[in-house]
Amino acid sequence: MLYSKNMVQGIELASEKFNKAVGLFEALNHHLSINGVIKGAVPGRVFLSNNCETALLTSPQGIFLGGSTENIPFFEEVNKLIKDELLPGLSSNGELDYVLYYPTDKKWEDILPIVMKDILPMRSGRMTFSHNLSRIDDLNDPSIVAINGNFLKRQDVIGLNDIKSEILENWPSLEAYEDKGFGCAAILDTNEGPTIISWCLTDWVVEDECEIGIETDEDYRGNGWARKTALGTLSLAKQRGIKRVGWQCWSNNIASQRTALSVGFKLLADFPVLFGWNHPLNNLLVNGNHYMLGDRKYGVAKDFARSARSYAEALDKGWDWNGDAALYWNAACMFYLIGEKERAKHYFKKARDMGWKDIHQPHYHEYVYRESDSEQIASILSELL
Repeated sequence: MLYSKNMVQGIELASEKFNKAVGLFEALNHHLSINGVIKGAVPGRVFLSNNCETALLTSPQGIFLGGSTENIPFFEEVNKLIKDELLPGLSSNGELDYVLYYPTDKKWEDILPIVMKDILPMRSGRMTFSHNLSRIDDLNDPSIVAINGNFLKRQDVIGLNDIKSEILENWPSLEAYEDKGFGCAAILDTNEGPTIISWCLTDWVVEDECEIGIETDEDYRGNGWARKTALGTLSLAKQRGIKRVGWQCWSNNIASQRTALSVGFKLLADFPVLFGWNHPLNNLLVNGNHYMLGDRKYGVAKDFARSARSYAEALDKGWDWNGDAALYWNAACMFYLIGEKERAKHYFKKARDMGWKDIHQPHYHEYVYRESDSEQIASILSELL
């Protein structure tokens, strides 16, 4: 049975009663998806405490907390709800990660350890930008096309399935997107045929507001394609009578921020969040990466001991992202740096066995320990083998 069916301190609201929670999320009103869930325009769930003073809301964007912090028993149930139902449900649906949003004040910071007990979230930051469309003109570029129903039915375009998958992460169906959503794609003729190299889509549309997301193929980044697809989508928004467009990104995503500013967005909010991966073992590996590097802006110091333990707990169960040698290299470095040379030697040998050469070899992700002492650590551990 779902944990939500056994809640004592609160209840899951039926969709027609979502408006009971509307006033509890005023501190998070820069998140359009909250209003979208309450108004039925965005899929989601709402859980309300018995005294109607605190709520949890879910949307495709993440998990939101709002209202009063004076509700410890409810937060203890929320912890079990997140741990036993929400995150496993996301994982079973193929969703990799989650983001937890909350009002930015000390009272909420103090309550988070209760809400996220034993879940091992990490801290980072998100930014919200806003655009009023006052200086947006029609975009006349034959390489930028509207992503509408006719486009989604094309059989000749390479990369269309990726766009469909992205749509279905936020919209209930392709038909729902075709009815309310819009966006633009950049298409180039390649040797394989017409290929989507960049796209910009509405994540959700709520009355006369919307939020958009953007993606560009790695091989074509830095050439202005993201800017063109964003401008095309903003032009469509203006044509449809949209009054405000939102844009969100991680605070360390400088490229996304630059693109937003280049097409006229203004920074609306810069705020901390908690995040993690839905599968517990994946989350341990991401914890290892996170505490290996830290995040100074949001007060996350490097913690080599925590990083080492996180890596070890997953790797010792054979959970290594299909033999990712860099994870074992990272673990070796973390244990070396906290003085546990035998364990460092163990993981270094595993890294070598899986094909690890040195820090100069290319890798598919950026979370590799490449610091000034990396080569010295490798030399010392090599001598110990």
